Amino acid sequence: MKPSERQAVLDAFGSVRVFATGERRAPHKPLLLLVVLGQLQSGGAAGLSFVEVEEALRPLLERYAPPVRGRHEPKLPYWHLQSDGLWVVEGGESLPRQAGGFPRMDGLRASQGHLPAPVAEALADSTLLEDCAKLLLDRHFPETLHAAIADQVGLLLGDPGETSRIGRRRRDPAFRATVLRAYEHRCAVSGFRAALDGSYFGVEAAHVRAHCYEGPDDVANGLVLTPTLHRLFDFGAWSLTDDRRVLVSSKFTGTDSATSMLRDLHGSSVRSPLPGHAAVRPAFIRWHREDGGVFRRPALPL
Repeated sequence: MKPSERQAVLDAFGSVRVFATGERRAPHKPLLLLVVLGQLQSGGAAGLSFVEVEEALRPLLERYAPPVRGRHEPKLPYWHLQSDGLWVVEGGESLPRQAGGFPRMDGLRASQGHLPAPVAEALADSTLLEDCAKLLLDRHFPETLHAAIADQVGLLLGDPGETSRIGRRRRDPAFRATVLRAYEHRCAVSGFRAALDGSYFGVEAAHVRAHCYEGPDDVANGLVLTPTLHRLFDFGAWSLTDDRRVLVSSKFTGTDSATSMLRDLHGSSVRSPLPGHAAVRPAFIRWHREDGGVFRRPALPL
């Protein structure tokens, strides 16, 4: 494959348009493409029937898309992905339409969708397929969720650091070290800190407004968290009030040890960074709690 042809496919995957309302983005199209890439990587077809899309996509939307009133609609990415040049609904132009122009559900349920033939042929290159999947993950989801999403759609991905060669938005390499120092390598929520032979470990630098949503690599957008609290934060199991108290989602469930671990922190104030470093800005907190739709409302009462 010519380098220009490879780049054209990467550009197409990298420029997928997603529906946005204010600060909220709907990652429906990227999730559909990831489902198809997972199927293709495992030797399956480059397409799915609408019924298969509904079955595969709905649980992904419930888990990784911002909450909505009612139910998520897999029919929207299934139909509208065509406008990005990466999807074809067979016979779509002849499907019966509703009054507003959208296809009727009886027609959609009998239809099949697939990647355009040239794209599917190009993705026979396993490296290109993997790069397209990494690009979708990096552009539309926090890094802590990449492995979980890839596992759920059946994708096997190599070193995530390799995505730098395909145009990911680069993180400031100083962000991690600066945030860890500002919080003295101590989890801002639980207070956990561990060291061995003078080296600290067991905590991570987390973005409050996700990096893939233009969250800056700045201490004012960072917290030090244990890996578990970091992932629960990115999944929306907990958030913060404007005055930086922990808010736990009432939808968070699990074993007694899991629920008590998080619920015992509900209402507690997060630690402040060392003097000279800015605490987390309320604007970034509000993005996580409200505007970006990450937090799974409602919260437990304070």
